[in-house]
Amino acid sequence: MLNTATSLIGDVIGKDAENSAFVYGCFSLFDKFANGALLFWMINSYSDDADALKVIMAIVPTLCAIFAYILVYIGQKYYSHRLAKITGIRQK
Repeated sequence: MLNTATSLIGDVIGKDAENSAFVYGCFSLFDKFANGALLFWMINSYSDDADALKVIMAIVPTLCAIFAYILVYIGQKYYSHRLAKITGIRQK
């Protein structure tokens, strides 16, 4: 999922070398804060029930991976022509 997100951000940035470090830095900071907040909440909420925490820690990443796959598939199927215009890639 991280590779997909980084690749999509790279496609959006394109050849804009001036702002790319800022965009990647913001993405990394947001990613760390979001993951940290989610883990903090989950551990505080489910610290009494270790079995529920194990199930959640296994299911949440799996569901996120499936959701990311679906979004990438939809983006590729319906919006690839727009992405091609942004990046300057010629379509076949």
